[in-house]
Amino acid sequence: MAINPLRSRLVPLVLGLLLGTAASADQAPIQLLTFNDLPWVDAEGERLQGPTIELIKQLFTRAGVPYRIEVLPLKRALKEALNQPGTCVFPIERSQERETSLRWISPLVVSRYGLYAPVGHAVRLQTLEDARPYNIGSYLGSGLGEYLMDRGFSVIEVSNAKLGPNMLKHKRFDLWVSDTRSAQAASVGADATLGQPSLVFLSTLRAMGCHPDTPASSLELLHSALLSLLAEPSWRARVASDLP
Repeated sequence: MAINPLRSRLVPLVLGLLLGTAASADQAPIQLLTFNDLPWVDAEGERLQGPTIELIKQLFTRAGVPYRIEVLPLKRALKEALNQPGTCVFPIERSQERETSLRWISPLVVSRYGLYAPVGHAVRLQTLEDARPYNIGSYLGSGLGEYLMDRGFSVIEVSNAKLGPNMLKHKRFDLWVSDTRSAQAASVGADATLGQPSLVFLSTLRAMGCHPDTPASSLELLHSALLSLLAEPSWRARVASDLP
């Protein structure tokens, strides 16, 4: 599936009526929104790819639900999903703060989140509370900034996750918060790399969140298809790939 993420070009992906459980042929496609989120979603080249993209393709194929997909900045994608019926965004943290605002197809990824100090500057953290004196950088819209701010931490939000490691290197903040797989991906070929986390403090589910008025029949088909996928060891291992 070719896509130009820089232009956020809409790519219709109308899937055939498959497996005898497909949605009605005249049903409007679900609008899927995603964002560059290495390694899960790679929207940097001409092709939209990554393990979560492959999971989504397989999920909608099995469910027989038509969809189209667009790449947007995370904050805008969240806003669209909250305000536009028939719109879903992935892969986002399924947090307590978001739980009642969206309908969920979950899990797509099981993530572990850590706090990273600049390479060569050891910060000893035994618990999350030990990070309270520090300014913490977070990707805007990821849910991590909100999680920490709700608990009284000082957070600086960054609109582009790829800028985080470099800003950490230049001491724009003291710590960077990221899921551990994304931190590894951000270090590949980057000017500023991330070492091992000073503290891994949280494991969460990342999911597809849909506007509450998304057709219930489509969500039921997608939920059943996800259960079918997770029953297969290879797909289950992909979803839980961030666990130790």
